[in-house]
Amino acid sequence: MSVALTGEIYNMPRKNDLPEVQAGAQGAIGHELMLQTGNRRMNGGGDDHDQYIEYVRAHAAGLTFLSQDEERQLLRGGVARFAIDYDHARWIAVGIFHESGVGAERHLDYRIEVVLRRFATTGRRGKIDRHHFDAAVAIYRKWAGNGISDKDVRVKLKRMMEDNDWRAGRSRLTRSKRWYTKIPD
Repeated sequence: MSVALTGEIYNMPRKNDLPEVQAGAQGAIGHELMLQTGNRRMNGGGDDHDQYIEYVRAHAAGLTFLSQDEERQLLRGGVARFAIDYDHARWIAVGIFHESGVGAERHLDYRIEVVLRRFATTGRRGKIDRHHFDAAVAIYRKWAGNGISDKDVRVKLKRMMEDNDWRAGRSRLTRSKRWYTKIPD
């Protein structure tokens, strides 16, 4: 009986329905970019590609946090100096930052917004209290490798709260929202 099942398994037609293998799928984008990179290298464009990789590695060497302006300048430099298209330059830079442990502001903003959303949904009536806000500030600074000041993170998170219409909760002891209004706009 086991022989018949084994024979049936081997004679079954192979079918690959995985989304990351199908062309145009969401996960296939990285593979397509790798193929484009290989074609560039074969056509003599590998020097620019390799130089840009070294340029990004040198830039990320001593950093723990990369602001959006710095990232934008780095990408513009890659497009202008190394003849690499924007999407490919960004793909390379994000990979190197991740590899080097550099916290990119754009990525951290997205991640901390998810945390704040969670705090807002678990709080009373959709409010974020001081305890949760301070925890979010500490999380952001930890992810950024303490490369951004406490004050800047508080201003950024306050702006996120206002953009998403999340309200500040009262503090536990004084029952006021002064802790929130003290944060500069």
